[in-house]
Amino acid sequence: MKALIQAELFKEIGRDRDRVAKRRMDMANDALVIRNAAPSDRGRLRRLALLDSAQLEDVPMLVAERAGMLVAAVPLTGGRAIADPFEPSADVVGLLEFRRAQLRPAA
Repeated sequence: MKALIQAELFKEIGRDRDRVAKRRMDMANDALVIRNAAPSDRGRLRRLALLDSAQLEDVPMLVAERAGMLVAAVPLTGGRAIADPFEPSADVVGLLEFRRAQLRPAA
């Protein structure tokens, strides 16, 4: 059962990637959007964590989105970033961590 669910998730991820790849071909420059994760992002965060072989924490997250796809996310409370291993994301994770530091109250 678990294998069937994972297979369906991977098919859905593939369809998402195909859709985004087509959209990217039309766009020369993809804007990066950094924002707080919304409750509606939960499924996309789960897929991102699955791709990164990471555990998804149930805490507020800060996400980076490019062309409608989540590229990376960091917990606002601190902790490990999750990122799409198939997208260049080291710079994106750095930006997310910088923004997270800006949002933390001064101690």
